[in-house]
Amino acid sequence: MEEEGLCKRCKGLQHRREHIEAYLDRAGVPPRYLHCSFESFKVTKQNEQVYEVCRDYITNPAHSLYLYGTCGTGKTHLAVSITRELLIQGKEIMFTFVPRLFFDIRQTFQDEFGQSEQDFIQHFVTCGCLVLDDFGVEKCTDWVRQTLNFIISERDNNFRPTVITSNISLDEVTIRIDERVSSRIAGMGKVVHVSGPD
Repeated sequence: MEEEGLCKRCKGLQHRREHIEAYLDRAGVPPRYLHCSFESFKVTKQNEQVYEVCRDYITNPAHSLYLYGTCGTGKTHLAVSITRELLIQGKEIMFTFVPRLFFDIRQTFQDEFGQSEQDFIQHFVTCGCLVLDDFGVEKCTDWVRQTLNFIISERDNNFRPTVITSNISLDEVTIRIDERVSSRIAGMGKVVHVSGPD
């Protein structure tokens, strides 16, 4: 029975490899980034170190990762590359553009949505690994602060890894969003500055 189970798992992983773009799409990766992989990432002297950190991350994604830097330095490309590799390994992972996440949460306020705000957020709290892309660009209301704090705190308290990309440093997160959020992120894993050409 074990051999049969292992064989089924191998077949499942092979199916993921052969149809990886469909799995990326289901995980929430936008069509524009479905092609992104470590192989297609342009490595330079400026980004070589962060590239290696991200490659190493997929071998042990037990902690979290905060990638920050200016626009166009490849943060989303690296986050999608991590998503791709973890999906190929059979891991459960969700990818979301943070402003889109808040748009979707607001949709739950409408009766016809069919799902409560709490139930919708639970998916992002409990999934195996979560990628939050473009963290910090959303307008920061008290509700946004509370929601971000809840998602990040719950994931941290339950040792669920989170990959976050942002244009702002944790010092700026403290100023723009909340000190508790930046402190949580700092304690969850590695914080890496991404630099390099656009």
